[in-house]
Amino acid sequence: MNLDSLTDMVSNAVGVLILLLLMTALQSSNPHSEPPLPIEHQSGLLPKFFYIHSDRIQSIDVNAAFANGLLAASESNSEQQEEFQISADFMGQRHDYLTLTMTPVDTDNWPTFEDLGQEDTLIGKAARSLDKKTDFAFVFVEDDGDGASFQEFERTKQWFLDRGTAVGWIPVTENNPAYLCSWSNITACRYSPSHYGNGG
Repeated sequence: MNLDSLTDMVSNAVGVLILLLLMTALQSSNPHSEPPLPIEHQSGLLPKFFYIHSDRIQSIDVNAAFANGLLAASESNSEQQEEFQISADFMGQRHDYLTLTMTPVDTDNWPTFEDLGQEDTLIGKAARSLDKKTDFAFVFVEDDGDGASFQEFERTKQWFLDRGTAVGWIPVTENNPAYLCSWSNITACRYSPSHYGNGG
């Protein structure tokens, strides 16, 4: 091995390192970033449910949704999956009489983040009714592919946190919709997820 060969080897190694550093720097400067997946934490707080679709947010009356779903299921003889209206904002679907999932409808008429901060709106009253000592906001965030729902969630999460209210969340998709309740617990809809948070 002569000196020229050794110089070539060192030059190539340095060049590869510089290339790797440039690629890492470019990736870290990418402004688009997905929020980290939620990490489950045990919590004695009770969830109050909200749903974010793009730039719209809606509160969910779980007990009313469950009552409507139970009524629809009792009026049907079919054991197959069946979709039915559980509120003006959501369609429900039972799965083998075991669980109730829901998907949003008519989202163009849903409230916005600005409505969340208004005391005289339904969404504002629902959000302000949370007691930080006993409740936490649990948000279903629809993964719409363009990140709009996640951006809206970040604003909504901060709004709750600024008021001392804990926030949990979970992403939902068409194939993995928001899960509400089990039919086996008919006397009370008690889907009580642990506190989900994005880290820490």
